[in-house]
Amino acid sequence: MKNIHATIKVLTIAAIWGVCAAVGTIKAQEQLEREMTLEREYDPTVRDANKINRLPEIKEPVVSKRPIDYSPFTSPAYPSGEIAALSPGNIHTEILHNKRRGYFHFGGGMYANLSGDLGYHLIDGEQGKLALFVTHNSTAGNVKFPEYDNLRRKAKLNDNLVAADFNHSIGRNAALRIGASYGYTGFNYYGIPFTTVFSSVPVENDTETGQINQTVDFNLGISGDNGKFGYTLGADFRHFNQKYGWRKDLDGIREDRLAPKFDMNFSVGDAGQRIGIAGAADFFNYRYPSVYNIDDLTGYRSHVEATVSPYFITGGETWHLRLGANVMLISGDSLRVFASPNVSVEAQVADRTVFYADARGEIRSNDAYSLSRLNRYTDHSVAVKPSRTWLDARLGIRSGIAEGFRTDIFAGFRSTKDAAFFIPTYRAYENADFASYAAALQADASLMCAGAVFMYAFRTLVDISLKGVYNRWTVDDDGHSYTPYADGNDGMKPYGLPEAELNADVTVKPLAPLALTLDYYLGTGRYTLLLGREVRMKDLHELNFRASWNFNDNFGAYLKLNNLMFRSQERMYGYPMQGFHAMAGININF
Repeated sequence: MKNIHATIKVLTIAAIWGVCAAVGTIKAQEQLEREMTLEREYDPTVRDANKINRLPEIKEPVVSKRPIDYSPFTSPAYPSGEIAALSPGNIHTEILHNKRRGYFHFGGGMYANLSGDLGYHLIDGEQGKLALFVTHNSTAGNVKFPEYDNLRRKAKLNDNLVAADFNHSIGRNAALRIGASYGYTGFNYYGIPFTTVFSSVPVENDTETGQINQTVDFNLGISGDNGKFGYTLGADFRHFNQKYGWRKDLDGIREDRLAPKFDMNFSVGDAGQRIGIAGAADFFNYRYPSVYNIDDLTGYRSHVEATVSPYFITGGETWHLRLGANVMLISGDSLRVFASPNVSVEAQVADRTVFYADARGEIRSNDAYSLSRLNRYTDHSVAVKPSRTWLDARLGIRSGIAEGFRTDIFAGFRSTKDAAFFIPTYRAYENADFASYAAALQADASLMCAGAVFMYAFRTLVDISLKGVYNRWTVDDDGHSYTPYADGNDGMKPYGLPEAELNADVTVKPLAPLALTLDYYLGTGRYTLLLGREVRMKDLHELNFRASWNFNDNFGAYLKLNNLMFRSQERMYGYPMQGFHAMAGININF
């Protein structure tokens, strides 16, 4: 512990002096990157460092997995409600903002599902903007367990976010940004009662009590750009706490994170070249207020994570290059120092065809807050070590050679130490225990993937997108927390993650105000580790339909029909998603 405190003290002093020196000597560029992203047009990539010499514009085909409207309340991976996702006029609606100051959305449907968003720009001028956002999602409906026909349980969720975003121009070349948010998520552990199904001694677990996660975020940053010199300085603070431990008479975890960041760079030569250095640190402090002995539970420990990234950027008429490296440190019980490349290149290889490649690395903190956003049912009484990715590389070719037709063919490789995979688990010490948890199983893992994106748009009438990805994992648990096979371990699988994924989306607009959308997701080759044995999970088939009608620029309405294949399925073993679900709602811009 003394070593941890000494490390924190040294890094804190170094960060303070570094920030002070940067403020005194540097002027102007790049966006403050933070967890709660505050919008700005500048994006610190190789293109922005050489804006005069740009490659021909090809709209990059990006097809992300569609939000599953019938299941975010019950799936463990409900998407994070950050400020960046709450842009006015872009919440569950296709009505454009049209320079109006506010928006309102409300929808309701089966399973007592409610969804609402409200946002307003109190200040919306050239010198500054101040916006407030509120979002809500809730449910309290019974769900059916796929493998147990007579077993139904009520899945409850009450998820809310209140956020504010302020930015102000300082002179011509600098900007100040301040952000704050409060998140409240209430839910129950409705998952499969392992102690009843798999235990010889029946135990009645608590599936009714509502767990509560609360998060408070503050963000402050200043950045500027005068062409020659640039800087970004900022800091984020986040407090996360959970009401209960693994039962009601135990208090939950308390986590504080302080994250200072900086990026300073300047131009060299006459060809738009830049040289710079960026850095970030995360100071984590943990507390377990309950009476239990933390040493017996191998809980989270306070520690520091830091990254320093020197880089050089150059480019020409048809190519752009970034050369750099990341040097990373993790203190405490997981003391590690390692490095990775930070390199990217883009080059025009034919008319409206671009080759791209990049190789990077990172620290994934696996802190309690981050894991709760990936899987709200995670057991936070057991620590999860930070993951160390020393290489995350990809390459591909983007093309827009045909009118309305875009493609992206790509491949990638990633190698990570202590990667985290969620598996089901439970506690059975007393009847008051919650029923079903998720444990983060850690192992060294590498991933090779390949895929393609095809997108076609015919005027404003039809939009079609198709994305397929194949993932080949190699997972080695030697020396890690689990050895699941009594008859000899022949390696693990990436539990919970699909081997192959397919996204298909078709939108038709037969009339100007009407949009009809059909989207489909397929996820195959998923496994879980259930009480020491591997279990193949059912493939995910998610077929959804949406019809929206924009009466005018101010008002619109929609209808959603989800899980049209009427499947009983689950993303995480033991936590089924909702079945067929219909929802209707309205959208208003004002």
